[in-house]
Amino acid sequence: MTKSKTSKRARYYFLLVIWNIVIFSLVLVVVEGLASYALTFRGIMTTYFLAERQHTKYDSVLGWVNEKNVDIRDMYGPGVYLRTNSQGFRNNHDFETAVPEGKYRIVCSGDSFTLGYGVDNDHTWCHLLGTFDPRLETLNMGQGGYGVDQMYLWYKRDGAKFEHQVHLLAFITDDFERMQSDTFLQYYGKPLIDIENGKLVVKNVPVPRWPYKHSWLTENALPNLRRLHTVELLERVGSRLRFADTRSPTASEKERIERVKNVLVKIFEDLKRFNAEPSNKLVLVYFPTPYELQGGSQEWIKFIEKESQDLGIPLINVLSTFRSLPPSQALSMLIPEGQLNYPYAAGHLNDEGNKFVAEVIYQELKNDPAISPMLSPHQ
Repeated sequence: MTKSKTSKRARYYFLLVIWNIVIFSLVLVVVEGLASYALTFRGIMTTYFLAERQHTKYDSVLGWVNEKNVDIRDMYGPGVYLRTNSQGFRNNHDFETAVPEGKYRIVCSGDSFTLGYGVDNDHTWCHLLGTFDPRLETLNMGQGGYGVDQMYLWYKRDGAKFEHQVHLLAFITDDFERMQSDTFLQYYGKPLIDIENGKLVVKNVPVPRWPYKHSWLTENALPNLRRLHTVELLERVGSRLRFADTRSPTASEKERIERVKNVLVKIFEDLKRFNAEPSNKLVLVYFPTPYELQGGSQEWIKFIEKESQDLGIPLINVLSTFRSLPPSQALSMLIPEGQLNYPYAAGHLNDEGNKFVAEVIYQELKNDPAISPMLSPHQ
C-alpha cells in the first residue's frame, strides 16, 4: 500500500513538472510571438521613407522622376537644400534648348551620386564641374535609385533634346544590379530593358503605379511584415501550392548578369551613335562604393573597362583613383552610417567627396584630345 501511494505521488509530481514545462513553453511561445509582432509594429512606425520620395513623382516610363520646381530648404539637414528647375533637373536655373553663345554644355546622367545625395545643389560634383571654367554649363540628370536603364531612357526622352558637347554617363556597381529586375527594392516598379531580335526593347511599361502611390505600404508595412515567421511560412506554403506549369521560369543569377551585360553594350553603342557628331562626346564615369573600396569584387569594373576600350568610349575610373588613396582618406569622403536619417544614405559622396570627384573628372576631360579644346587653357 505504501509503495502504491509512493508511485502515485511520484507520477503526480512527474505530471506536474511536465505540465509546468508545457505551460512555460506555451507562455514563451506567446511572449515570443507578441515580441515579434511588437518589434514588427515598431519597425513599421519608425521606418524612415526614402529621401527621393520628397522630390519625385510617379512616371509611367521611368518609374519615378523629379518633380518640377521643388525647393526643400533642409532636405539633408539644416540648410542643405535640394532644388529642381521647371524642367525637373537638379539645377537652380532653366536651360535653353540651344547652348548659349560662348558656353559649352555638359549633361550629367546618373544615380544618387550624380543627383548629389546628402549635399546641396552648390556642392554636387556636376555643379562643381562647371565652376572650374566659366564657359562650362552643367545639366544635372541624376536620380536616386536609377539603374543605367533608367538613366538611358530619361536621357533619350528629356535630356537629348538639349544641345550639349559632352554627355557624362556615371554609375556605380549597384546600378547594374538594378537592371536585373523590373522592381526597385523588391517593390517599386521600374522599366526593364531586354534585347529581342538584336534590338533594345523596354518591358514593364507602363510601370505599375500602386507601389509608388501607396508608399507607406510599400516601404514600411510590407518589408517589416515579411520579417514575421508566420508570413514567411505562408509565403512558402503559397509557393508550394502553385502548380509548376503555371510559374514562369526564373533565370539564374548568371543568366541575369549576362543579359545585363549585353543590354549595357547595346545602350553604350546607341549613346555613342547619338553622340557621334564631332561636337558631341560620350564619356563613362565609374564611381566607388564602400564595398569596393574595402576589397569587394572587381567583376563589373573589369567588364566596363573592356567594353569602353572595345567601343572606343572614354572611361573615367574614379573607383581606381579612390583605391589609390589611403583607405582612411578615401572613406572620409563618403557619408558615414547614421549621419542622415534616411535609408541607404551611408556611402554617398559628402562635400569633400563631390569636390574631389569634380576635380578628377575635370582633369580627365582636359586630357581628352576631343574635349580639351573647349576647356580653358588657363585652368
